[in-house]
Amino acid sequence: MKYIIAFSVVLALMSGCKSTGKLTPVSQIKPGVAKEGTLANAKLISDAKAGLENVFGSKIKDSELLKFVIQQPVGEAGSRSWREMWIVKTPEDTTQYIMTFTESGLNAADFEIKPMESDRNSKTCPSNISKFPVGETTSEHVISCMGKPQHEDYNSDGRFVYLYETKGNTILTYLFGEDKKLIKIVGYENSGD
Repeated sequence: MKYIIAFSVVLALMSGCKSTGKLTPVSQIKPGVAKEGTLANAKLISDAKAGLENVFGSKIKDSELLKFVIQQPVGEAGSRSWREMWIVKTPEDTTQYIMTFTESGLNAADFEIKPMESDRNSKTCPSNISKFPVGETTSEHVISCMGKPQHEDYNSDGRFVYLYETKGNTILTYLFGEDKKLIKIVGYENSGD
């Protein structure tokens, strides 16, 4: 899922970078080149964080967000591009995002947010998100495969529900018992009401 959001900003970038005009694919980035920090200024960080919260599904505390520059800027002034990895590290989960920033003039920039591959593609996760084995799957395993739920609801009898909205018009609910084992999965059509 890609989100492109344009915001007006003043960029404070390092000068003197080689100009190749194009970023190399993420798969060709050599290990160990990441440097902690960001090349974005405060306004761009604020706007990108708001976009990331939209993708992540909830507010992100500054203490939960780590930023690393993984590709230095390339291109001419006013149209330079660079990439950063932003990591959201909460007590429940760690999720990594590739943030691609592209200047759109001297006083503006666009950015793209792309989730990185994670445990969701692990061999222990089912290929169909509605096929977790009932009675065996724990709530922790669902989170490791699906990420943080958009909503959680806890009953006084110990049962609880995780709610996930899918890319289509379906909402999946995972019901767990007090032993944290999956009881059932129910899908609903999101009518938008």
